Amino acid sequence: LFFVGILLASCKNDAKTSKVEDQKENTTQENKKILKVTDTFSLDGINFKLLQNGDQAELKIEAKDRVVKGNIKLSPPCYFLKRYGKVQSFAYPNVKVAHTLIFLGDTVSTDVKKYFGFNENDDFSRICGEALQGILIKKDSVIVTERVLDGGFTCADSGSDEKEFWEFAHIRETHKQSRNPKYR
Repeated sequence: LFFVGILLASCKNDAKTSKVEDQKENTTQENKKILKVTDTFSLDGINFKLLQNGDQAELKIEAKDRVVKGNIKLSPPCYFLKRYGKVQSFAYPNVKVAHTLIFLGDTVSTDVKKYFGFNENDDFSRICGEALQGILIKKDSVIVTERVLDGGFTCADSGSDEKEFWEFAHIRETHKQSRNPKYR
């Protein structure tokens, strides 16, 4: 009887240990997020990588002589706006911006593409999203704008009009407290 008691106690301890190990394994797997590069671009010796880290978008910038400010506010995956296969960029020397880039996020499904006019003749594999955010490259810094334009519809491969770039460069923080949600 004494040996049966020890054997049962031993089994209970093994069961507890097994449960603890299972919990540790699940927690570790949940904490591990898959880091995926969604888009890259190089300009003036600066390397940009848009990353998807689980449900968060990140921007990694490799630049020796620039300070990086700001965070991505869009849902991943994110992509740079391109026209004719090249990342769009505009300079605005009057506000000391060497390059203005825009990336899109909050990507949309086939149903949303149909809502915005895609039909059976369109390429539904195109990457499109409902929100834009800007990157301003200055002499000594790279700034991810606080301002986000959302509520529209843009496809990464067809880019955007220059007016959007101008707005990010010139009006980047003035609408931060605006009542209009398009300029949050």
